[in-house]
Amino acid sequence: MESNGSRKPLPRLLVYFGRYRGRALAALAMMAAVSALTVVFLFLVNKLIDDALGAGASGTLTGFGKSPRAAAPLIAWLQRGYAAMRSAADHAGLPARLAVPLLLLATLVAKNVCSYFSEFALNGIGIAMVRDLRNDAYRQLLRKSARFYSQASTGDLLSRMLSDVEQIQSAFGTRLADFAQGVLTILLVLVYAFSLNPGLAFGVFVIAPIVLLPIVDNTRRLGKAAFSSRERIGGIGALLSETLRGHRVIKTYGVEEFEADRFAEANDRYFRVTRRTIRLQALNSPLMEVLAGIGLVGLFAYAGGQIEQGRMTVGGLVSFLAAIMMLYKPLKDVTKTNMALQIALSSARRIFELVDSETEIADKPDAVDLGAFSRAIRYEDVSFRYGDDWVLRNLDLTIRRGETVAIVGPSGAGKTTLVNLLPRLYDPTEGRITLDGVDLKDATLASLRRQIGIVTQDTILFDTSARENVAYGRPDAPEEAVRAAAAAAFADEFVDRLPEGYETRVGEDAGRLSGGQKQRLAIARALYKDAPILILDEATSQLDSESEALVSRALANLMEGRTTLVIAHRLSTVRRADRILVLDRGRLAESGTHAELLTRNGLYRRLHDMQFFVEKDEAAEARP
Repeated sequence: MESNGSRKPLPRLLVYFGRYRGRALAALAMMAAVSALTVVFLFLVNKLIDDALGAGASGTLTGFGKSPRAAAPLIAWLQRGYAAMRSAADHAGLPARLAVPLLLLATLVAKNVCSYFSEFALNGIGIAMVRDLRNDAYRQLLRKSARFYSQASTGDLLSRMLSDVEQIQSAFGTRLADFAQGVLTILLVLVYAFSLNPGLAFGVFVIAPIVLLPIVDNTRRLGKAAFSSRERIGGIGALLSETLRGHRVIKTYGVEEFEADRFAEANDRYFRVTRRTIRLQALNSPLMEVLAGIGLVGLFAYAGGQIEQGRMTVGGLVSFLAAIMMLYKPLKDVTKTNMALQIALSSARRIFELVDSETEIADKPDAVDLGAFSRAIRYEDVSFRYGDDWVLRNLDLTIRRGETVAIVGPSGAGKTTLVNLLPRLYDPTEGRITLDGVDLKDATLASLRRQIGIVTQDTILFDTSARENVAYGRPDAPEEAVRAAAAAAFADEFVDRLPEGYETRVGEDAGRLSGGQKQRLAIARALYKDAPILILDEATSQLDSESEALVSRALANLMEGRTTLVIAHRLSTVRRADRILVLDRGRLAESGTHAELLTRNGLYRRLHDMQFFVEKDEAAEARP
């Protein structure tokens, strides 16, 4: 599922982020306020200590060396603000020893209020991005062809849609908030540190590359390990999905230990690659702390000399150290965000691989809407293959409006493939199919599929109410129409007995219903759709005699007045078809009515006789 777009996911993620630029700008303003208030807090700490030690005169700023030109506006702003605060305190009769602590408290409260709003806003953007991305991915998933689903792993798709998307939310929500706040704080605190003592601040700049270069290299390796980890969790999801679907077979064959070993092996592969990811993650913080600690020892020695020579006050040193300590969390947040971003980009690649994988079946730009079906369906020299294996070869046939056509043949003859081509679940490899003379490839998918109803042996019902399953996709369906469709399918008698009638949820995979009840509800769904073309794929093959009788009556109601294609292994169910097509190895071997085909002594006769003798033997064995 790889594509060029999936290899550059960051610009595409930024498109999703850009949809919320107004909220992002508001969050950025709050973050700027947090960073500015952090510097104010550091300055007030300086003043509080120097005033307590008597190191500074009223209204002046102490602890500063000769400030770089870039820091001058910041220093001037702090001095003016402090002078205004002292003047206001003097007029109010508030002692300086109380004014500065109260201002410190107010600054701390304001800083954290701004921090709350900025984090809330950015986390909201992260959640909104996940919602939009998941919706877009799901819509793309619905457009994929049947071939895509036959080749894809269910567990891997679930992992991409759920787990991988959550990684993006983490990176573009909490982590992005930490990153943006961290960068702003680092910039302002560094300017403040330079204003306090350029020599000490320059030392920080020397240390920073020593700290960051090993971390950048470690993060690059982390990104590769994270991608492998996401791939492994997709494999575990696929295995779990198989187990949940096949639990009856697993128990019947007594292979629980075999499956447990298979799962343990996949889980161990995930464990090994994830352990490497965790090791790389765990290395970042200690690596940064040790390297920074080595540099700080040198800075402390330099600062001691500055105080001895009278070039720096104790308050200035404490304020500088507080500034450096305040850099620790932002620097750590920036590196953690980098790691989270690498993991998120790995997840985004997997999601965009899914989104960008080729959609084989799609509308042409100039596709036309089909009118109501009125004449005939034609297969014109149609061939189809899976990979290198031809499933259908040079098939020519016409199905007239109102005709019931049965399709029979040995297993693997191409029966299901033939009918799957009609709603364009696949497209022919060669040849074409027309509906009233219009090539299906030239028609819109919506107008084509509106004309087709389907009932299969593997009945698909959804974990919603019985009413919603009958009126599938039409939540505003009239109650009378739903009940009429259910009655025609002989489903009303059991639906009315359900705990909440038509509003009863049928459960996952309709687990609360029997096989016959599922089929009748599926027939009711097809009746409600009222499509002119009907596909019945082995619709009664897995039912007991009593259920089959009810379902057969429901099918008779459904088929009335419709063009019907019937696939059946049991030939007794197709005797009344207007025409029977006999497929063999992808080719049309015979065609005719039941009586005509029996007289020809061909493949149909052989299949009929084989089933007749099998059914006769089964009936004899059933007699006491």
